[in-house]
Amino acid sequence: MKVIIDPQAGFCPGVRRAVAQVETRLQRGESLTALGALIHNQREIDRLAGLGLETVSQEVADRREELAALKGRELFIRTHGVGSALQNQLHESGFDIIDGTCPTVKRVQKLAAEHHRRGEQIVIIGKKGHAEVIGILGHCDNMGIVVADEEDLMIIDPERKTFVIAQTTIGGEQFRRLCRLIAGRAPGATFMDTTCPFITRRYDQIAGFAASVSLLIFVGGRESSNSKVLFEICRQRNPRSHRIESPVELDYTWIRPEDTIGITGGASTPQWQFEEIRDLLGQAAAEFESK
Repeated sequence: MKVIIDPQAGFCPGVRRAVAQVETRLQRGESLTALGALIHNQREIDRLAGLGLETVSQEVADRREELAALKGRELFIRTHGVGSALQNQLHESGFDIIDGTCPTVKRVQKLAAEHHRRGEQIVIIGKKGHAEVIGILGHCDNMGIVVADEEDLMIIDPERKTFVIAQTTIGGEQFRRLCRLIAGRAPGATFMDTTCPFITRRYDQIAGFAASVSLLIFVGGRESSNSKVLFEICRQRNPRSHRIESPVELDYTWIRPEDTIGITGGASTPQWQFEEIRDLLGQAAAEFESK
């Protein structure tokens, strides 16, 4: 039995940057509160909480007493970003804001704001209710239209000048398919592919890795949209793909003594979680050999 960690697996650049920002401040002894879950990986959030990171819901901004209780602490805006009105409100309330918004997401926010100011209809291809999409909407006065599937097309006004962008983590094929449908609804629409280049490349990389091993263990948070998409790609390329969030979910009956086992995961999965599974599988391999 052989165990391999996908060399391309781990944090995307935006998540790596945000986690490094948080760790640096916590190690300096600063009081830091994340506005919403920093990333969609609960075990990594728990690790950072052990270093002193507190997390509050974004809705705390609407509850004055709870917001007042946070005075004196720095507020960290997570990689998904927030709307401009919320960010301005926090600044006006006297908070020190550390903006951990992914630079790729920040670019999409600026595009949405710029084209909204021009009076254009903003269409966002993405997942309704996703934190990143909520943040983008907040940069166009919450007047954008979110298109997740064909049923949403009828909301688009074909008579208006339309600017189409995407949630950064959606799949390229989904983006292209919905763009074709939107073009049929609003022929004069302008399209900009704002999907993350790192994530786009990752789709091809992970497909190749999944096909190269006999058993694949995918490590990722249940709430991560990116992990859901990547795992589905793995399962299509390798039917013996299994998704777990923590070591307790590892089922050793999946394993055959002759297996080459690949370990991979989503853009919010840290390296230590891959190594943790590798070490457990290494122990299992030693037991196989001793029998």
